[in-house]
Amino acid sequence: MAIDFPTGVIGGAKWALFNMSNGSRYASSGISSVTRITTATYNCVFSGNMTDTSYAVTAMGQYEWSFGSRSHAAADFDETQCRIRHGRYGTGVGGEVSYATVMVIGAA
Repeated sequence: MAIDFPTGVIGGAKWALFNMSNGSRYASSGISSVTRITTATYNCVFSGNMTDTSYAVTAMGQYEWSFGSRSHAAADFDETQCRIRHGRYGTGVGGEVSYATVMVIGAA
């Protein structure tokens, strides 16, 4: 992974700013779609495949709620997409607000 000068693009980084209630993207790079599967659960499809499943996913939503894998299974992360869930352990899913961000870092 490296920064491409003069564009400033980080190779292998994919990101999206999206609306949690419907998955529509406000802006993105390397993520072709975000689909709301159920309440606070999303499927992020990459516009170009990752080289393997050795990548990191981070996301930010509302307040103290956090993002994690949809089902805590390796199948939630493959070369073409990742499936994430907004919630808090033991208390269910988080509220859906008008924005959230997701970032994927690895070899693309």
